[in-house]
Amino acid sequence: MIEPHDFDVLSPEFHANPLPTFDRMRAEGAVVRMKLPILGRTSFAVTHDACAALLKDHESFARDPANAGSRTQARILKFLPRTISLLALNMIGFDDPEHRRLRGLVDQAFQRRSIEAMKPTITQIADRLLDRLDGKREADLMSEFCRDLPLSVICAVLGLPEQDHDRFKRWLGGLTDTANIGAVIRAVPGVVRVVRYLRRVSRRGGGALPDGLVAALRDAETDGQTLSEDELVSMIFLLFGAGQETTTHLIAGGLFALLSHEDQLLRLQNDRSLLPTCVEECLRYVSPVQMTKPRFARRDMSWQGQQFRRGDMIAAFLAAANCDPAKFEHPHRFDITRHPNPHLSFGTGVHFCLGFQLARAEAAIAFDRILTRFPDVSLNGDVSSIRWRKRLGIRALAQLPVKLAA
Repeated sequence: MIEPHDFDVLSPEFHANPLPTFDRMRAEGAVVRMKLPILGRTSFAVTHDACAALLKDHESFARDPANAGSRTQARILKFLPRTISLLALNMIGFDDPEHRRLRGLVDQAFQRRSIEAMKPTITQIADRLLDRLDGKREADLMSEFCRDLPLSVICAVLGLPEQDHDRFKRWLGGLTDTANIGAVIRAVPGVVRVVRYLRRVSRRGGGALPDGLVAALRDAETDGQTLSEDELVSMIFLLFGAGQETTTHLIAGGLFALLSHEDQLLRLQNDRSLLPTCVEECLRYVSPVQMTKPRFARRDMSWQGQQFRRGDMIAAFLAAANCDPAKFEHPHRFDITRHPNPHLSFGTGVHFCLGFQLARAEAAIAFDRILTRFPDVSLNGDVSSIRWRKRLGIRALAQLPVKLAA
């Protein structure tokens, strides 16, 4: 057994400057082993090629540990309250054919909503939030904008009544640090309330708006198959969580990258046609989702020069892949004109992120509206004074203090 490396991938210091750590990882090879909180001993693919190969190789690696001989997850779920355990019924945790069935139903529901048609709504929400900052000289964009925008947008996309949005914020407030087991436990009552609410609102006449994603998911049908109520609730919770937290940190981290690279900020101020490539570079350079959920070896095998036993865990360290010099020229450089930009921030293969177009649209609109409304915005303090959270798998700013006027 190869001893795990002692790489720091959790601390605020790591998140403030992760690139040297990623360079050391790749210097060890395509796969490194680490011992992490909660996950324990885990292997990580750390090069671009290895990460892409892992995420596409469904013959060798399973997403559901039961398909690799492990019943641990099933035993754990059996002891959890049913309200919590049903949240595992979403497509992220399944392999084909079950994943294909669920993904097909969700894709059908998503196709009913055009991202282009939603952009005016996203812009309206962004401007409404920024209205609250008018007249202020300083603000914390994390708490006053970056969190609220994705929250309000995903609620609108789901078709949840606007008067319920603030309740969601309260209920899920404790889930901002999923690496802290204490925080997760404290968040359970809020999660229970959310699940009960979603069960009610997902039923006909339960309050969901008819043109929202909740109604579309409820009515989706493929080859006579529909989502059960438990699957529907789990899927809505997944979409809510995935659509809110990850986009929050894309917007916040992207704004921080722009504000700490004045040359790139000026280029974007002078040429808004760079917004699409700017968003892609923020996805690569910030890498808000640092790693994937683990896969499990389906059999004993040699892979990428290392030995794996059936059931062994391996995940793709997307953030390390996104700065691999074998794939990117000058990978440590933040360049909003970078093209092509084959980052893996949305994953690849059958588990490719469902909400990728929505995340791109939200980030582009967020950057554009802030720079339009507050053209002299700048960091309030030195780059080194900006605090990052202690998180596993998510690169998250604790605050984003800015000066809104010169």
